[in-house]
Amino acid sequence: MAMKTEVIEALGRIAQRIGPGVCALSFELSVESGQIVLGPERCDLSVAEQDGGFIFSGRWRDIHLLWKFTPAEGGYWVRLSAESPYGLGCAEITSLALSYRPGCDPIGDWRVLRCGADILHEGVHRVSELPEDGGSGSLLSGAFPNSREAGLFLGSSIPQHCPHRYTVRRDDRLGLAFAGTTRFTEGLSRSQRLESEATWVCANKNVGDAIEAYAAHVPPLTPAPEPPVGWSSWDYYFRAISLDDLVENMEEIKQDPLLSPRVKYVVVDDGWQVVWGEWYANHRFPGGLERMAEEIRSRGFIPGIWTAPVAVHALSKTALRSYEFLVKDEYGDPIRTDFPDHYVLDPTHPLGQEFLREIYTRLYRAGFRYYKLDFVSEILRAGRFYDPGKGHYDVLRDLFALVRECVTGESYILGCSFPAECGPGYADAGRIGIDIHNQWSHVEWAVDHHQMQYWLHNRVWVNDPDFLVVRGTDTSPEAETNVLNPTAHRPNPPRWRRGPVFTLDEARTWASLVLLSGGCIFLSDRVAMLNEAGRALARRVVEAGPAGVAARPLDLCDGERPSLWLQELQSEYRLGVINWSDQAQEKRIAFAECGLDTPREVVEFWSGTRHAVRDGVLALTLPPHASAILTWPVSF
Repeated sequence: MAMKTEVIEALGRIAQRIGPGVCALSFELSVESGQIVLGPERCDLSVAEQDGGFIFSGRWRDIHLLWKFTPAEGGYWVRLSAESPYGLGCAEITSLALSYRPGCDPIGDWRVLRCGADILHEGVHRVSELPEDGGSGSLLSGAFPNSREAGLFLGSSIPQHCPHRYTVRRDDRLGLAFAGTTRFTEGLSRSQRLESEATWVCANKNVGDAIEAYAAHVPPLTPAPEPPVGWSSWDYYFRAISLDDLVENMEEIKQDPLLSPRVKYVVVDDGWQVVWGEWYANHRFPGGLERMAEEIRSRGFIPGIWTAPVAVHALSKTALRSYEFLVKDEYGDPIRTDFPDHYVLDPTHPLGQEFLREIYTRLYRAGFRYYKLDFVSEILRAGRFYDPGKGHYDVLRDLFALVRECVTGESYILGCSFPAECGPGYADAGRIGIDIHNQWSHVEWAVDHHQMQYWLHNRVWVNDPDFLVVRGTDTSPEAETNVLNPTAHRPNPPRWRRGPVFTLDEARTWASLVLLSGGCIFLSDRVAMLNEAGRALARRVVEAGPAGVAARPLDLCDGERPSLWLQELQSEYRLGVINWSDQAQEKRIAFAECGLDTPREVVEFWSGTRHAVRDGVLALTLPPHASAILTWPVSF
């Protein structure tokens, strides 16, 4: 069936308004277990204009479709819905598929955005480096030539109900093919009515303006929340934490006149429990949870604790005896997490809810008022839930609402792997990147994530960049500053914990990024084992405190990672300048080209050195992996 002339003309007008290079707009609806794929050409579409937008309606057999384009911020929000009186049998809806041919020859040097794809591949990648089967992401995607020129941007609405994924592949040497697809659980797929998540698409803005326009659909949190400052056991101790270790670090912080009044929370991370799924204190914490909390509280800190609420060890008593509330696969067997020896708890099961309530009520009564909830994204693996009417993000919102009910509004909740797609109001803070460790490879990896998610701060939550770690060869007297690294000596190690530990320059660059994030500041070194250089670095960040405003990258898509990060505070500007190279580099900052009024002079945050700005340009020579934070008053 050929599309009607008026439909073809309307799609052409939409593509033109989205921006140059956009063509071949389409959708796909997979029904009858994917045996039948419906597109615009099979649904006898008609079109109507409404409020500056377009509504396409059509029918195939007993299925009625609505494909809506709603104008916003120079682009369109796009959503596809389908309805049938007999149930759809639809596992996924591709609400928008398009070809993008910007007219460059070739586009191999363009940059593709991948946000939420997976922890290994998030970030900004050259088109020429896309795998043969393309790439995927959630939350947002797109392609841009650099930070200054217009490109294509796609972003998902917040909040969402079901996971929405973007795929991108090379169409040919001149073009890219993008698609945005919403995936449904088995229970939802049988519904009589389904609706995709909404995609905002625009191809007439540069990447910075596109992200700001897209972010505007999530209103700022009012009043802006105050980020927490604390210490956590994780990065130095991993799972080898004990009560004695906890006490040692608290005493060190107490004796430090600068840290003591500013560090509020002390969080016991992974390693305190018997096993995942059995949330009781192990033998390294005599006196149990109550003593753990009292040791923290008696020293003037607020007790915090880590849990992984939906991860259950396969050999725990919980898994072996309470398997009713584990998420099941299509055969009725429990699904596993990224860790093959763990299963996933189903928070929609009444017994699962009872299990969770008991845990968090008990932790609250023991005295904990800060909760780090980790590995919650394992819920996204589920193909089905006990409650068939719930989408993945609905389940996660219900989980966090249940925990909040148990720990009350006086507690602080950090969502670690908690998807931003769940929306505001559930986690006070949210992690925006991979785990940090004191190796340069993890700084690079973390920023791959941060450059895509900085804008979430004070919209969905307080951004948590992960821990402020500074220990390394120049900042600690210890010969070994980490727990065992089982791949430390492999010639081709994996990305995780690759390479040597921090130099002072590398530690300072990570400290700069924590400060520029504007969010949570949590120390995570063994405080007693920091030398004066290490303590001075940690003290400087804690003394400055959380800025409450996230820096935005000014040169996003000019390279793999941004080198310029602007933080606009009430009284001053901070410009982070980073050398990602393994060689010394001269960085030339032309303020006008960055869209900034040119100051006469700037002060470097770490050293206090003053630099005169001549002819609108400041030149800095930075050693490998080094950085600077340039500051100047708002009125100069």
